[in-house]
Amino acid sequence: MYDRGLDVAVIGGGISGLGAALALHKAGRNVALFEASPTLGGCIGSIRSGSYIADRGPQTLVSSAPLAALIDDVGLGDRVLHASRASAKRYVYRRGRLLAVPVSPAAFIASPILSSGAKLRLLSEPFIDRGQTDDDESVAAFFARRVGPETVDAVVAPLMSGIYAGDPARLSACSTMPAVVRFEKEHGSIARGFFANRARARSAKQGSAFARQTIGFSGGNDALIGALGSRLAGRAYTNARAISLRQRGAGFTVEFDGLPERTVETKRVLIATPAGAAAKLLEPLEADAAHALAEIRYVPIAQVAIAYKRADVGVPLDGFGFLVARGENARILGAVWNSAVFADRAPAGNILCTAFVGGALDETVAELSDDALARIVDTDLRRIMRIADGTPTVVAGFRWAAAIPQYEIGHAQRLARITAGVARVPGLALTGNYLDGVSVADCIRHARQAASALF
Repeated sequence: MYDRGLDVAVIGGGISGLGAALALHKAGRNVALFEASPTLGGCIGSIRSGSYIADRGPQTLVSSAPLAALIDDVGLGDRVLHASRASAKRYVYRRGRLLAVPVSPAAFIASPILSSGAKLRLLSEPFIDRGQTDDDESVAAFFARRVGPETVDAVVAPLMSGIYAGDPARLSACSTMPAVVRFEKEHGSIARGFFANRARARSAKQGSAFARQTIGFSGGNDALIGALGSRLAGRAYTNARAISLRQRGAGFTVEFDGLPERTVETKRVLIATPAGAAAKLLEPLEADAAHALAEIRYVPIAQVAIAYKRADVGVPLDGFGFLVARGENARILGAVWNSAVFADRAPAGNILCTAFVGGALDETVAELSDDALARIVDTDLRRIMRIADGTPTVVAGFRWAAAIPQYEIGHAQRLARITAGVARVPGLALTGNYLDGVSVADCIRHARQAASALF
C-alpha cells in the first residue's frame, strides 16, 4: 500500500499524471499516483494483432526537449523510431482528390488547393488592416478576415480537425494559434510576422533538432506508458477513483473508491484528470475555478485502424496521411498512413492506416455501432485512396465519448479563473491537456512545470 505521510498525491494516470509523478519522484518526493481506470496511460495505448500494431490515441509524437528528457529518464532511447522522410509530406482531400500541402509560400501559390481568386486574396494579406479590437475571435473569423473564407475551408478547417477535431467557428484563435495572432498584433500581418520570426530564428540559430522530429516507438507507442509505469512501480495504483478532496490542516485528505483504505492523507495534491473530473474534486474548495473547468467542452472521437493489400491502393503512400477539407463527400476527418510513417506497423505487402471520425461537427458518432463505423471508414478510404474492391482487415477500433478538450472562445478567460482559484488553495496544482496545449509534448512540459511549482 502507499506510504503514509505522502508529499504529493497525483490524481490521474494519463501522460500528464505519469510525467508529473516521475518528475516528483526524481526530485526525491514521496509521491503516489492514483488512476480510476484499470490501466495507466489514458488515451495512449497499442494493440498488436498478428503482424499489425495499432496505436490508440496519438499516432505519433512531435519531439521536444521535455519529451526527449522523459525518454532518457525512462531508458527508452533505443526504442525511438523516427518517422520516414517521406512522411513529412501531408495531404488534403479537396475537390475529390488528394493534394499535397505546400510547404513554402511560393509552393502555396502554385498549388491547386486554392482557386486563383483565393490565391489573390492570400497575396493581399500583408495589406489588410490589422484587427481593431482585442476581443477574443474565432479561428474561422480571424482567418477569414486575414486570408479569405476559401482558405479557411480548404486549409484552416482541416488543420483544426487534425489537432482538435474542432469547429473553427467556435475555437479561439488566440488560444489555439497564439503565435499567428501575435504576428498580426506585432507586425500587422501574418505574412510579415512569419518572415520576421523566421529571420530572427535563423539569426539566433534557433530551431533545435527536437523542433520538427516526428517520432514513435518500436513495437507500439504504449512503450512509453509501460516504461513510465515501471519507473513508478509501487507508487502507481489503478482502479482508484478519487471521489472527494478536502483540506485538512496544512494538507489534504482524498477519498477513493477502489482502495482498501478509502482515504489518503497528503501534504500536496496534483490533479491530472480531464477537466470535468477536476471540477468535481475542486468544487468544495474553489467554486469559481471548478465552474470554469466544467465549462471546458470535450468532443467525441472514434478511431478505426484498418489494413489493405498495398497492391490494391491506387495512390502513392508517400506522406503522413491526409485531412479532409470542408465540403467534401466524406465523413472521416482524415487518416494517418501508419505503415508509411513507421515500417513496423504492418507486414510487407500490406498497409495500415488509422482513420478518425467524429469531433465537434459530428457528435452523433457516439451513437454508431462498431460495424457502422468500420463501414463508414472503409467506404471513405476506398474512394479517397482509390482502393480496389475487397475485404479489409479491421485491426482495432477505439472510442472516446470525451476525447479532446475544445479551446473555444473565452478559453483564456476560463484559464485565468482556474489559475486564480487554484492559487487560493495552497498545495494544490492542476495539469492536463485542457490547459496549455493538447499534444503529448505539451502535456509533458506542463506536467513538469506543475510538479516543480508545488515545492
